[in-house]
Amino acid sequence: MQKYDSIPNIIFDFGGVLLNIDPQNAVNSFKQIGLHDVELIKREYSENGLFDNLEKGIVSPEEFRTKIRKFISNGVTDAEIDTAWNSMLLDLPFERLELLNRLKKNHRVFLLSNTNIIHWEAYMSMIQDVHGVCLSDFFEKDYYSHNMGLRKPDQKIYTKVLDAEGLIASETLFVDDMLANAEAARSVGMIAHHLKIEEGETVLDLFSE
Repeated sequence: MQKYDSIPNIIFDFGGVLLNIDPQNAVNSFKQIGLHDVELIKREYSENGLFDNLEKGIVSPEEFRTKIRKFISNGVTDAEIDTAWNSMLLDLPFERLELLNRLKKNHRVFLLSNTNIIHWEAYMSMIQDVHGVCLSDFFEKDYYSHNMGLRKPDQKIYTKVLDAEGLIASETLFVDDMLANAEAARSVGMIAHHLKIEEGETVLDLFSE
């Protein structure tokens, strides 16, 4: 497997690359609180769907919960909706934080994540509680779609980070578990690695010990 130690700039995706996730958990949890239309959930993940707009910061958490309730016949609380939505978030293995610390010594290290404020608050709290650290401290800068009004694989989100940080695309590695996101990074001149988590590949495999 190719190692990327010689590339000076590294941009990591978060969910699926650093944070273990299972989106099916959210589907199952939404079913448990009364949202049984799985196809509806899939559609709302598409461009300009409810989940997409939440991750772009176009829809607020309050608006998100209100719209979710329209698809559920019984009354559900904000906490029940958030718990179902956050159930896809699993754990962040400490050795991945150790990797980031090691890479920071010789690389410029960044984060670029499609996320939303509900998830962001949940995993930031979880990481603080479990590891006693702040995620942002492991990066020179962490970028989140809900703050940027953009979402991968839109080419603009990559060029915005490159321009903001003065990074040369051909000297910048982007790591993502979604093929479309990796391909979009390549389309703007970046080096990209599609992390095949379904085959057991982890971010630790990409760099020397």
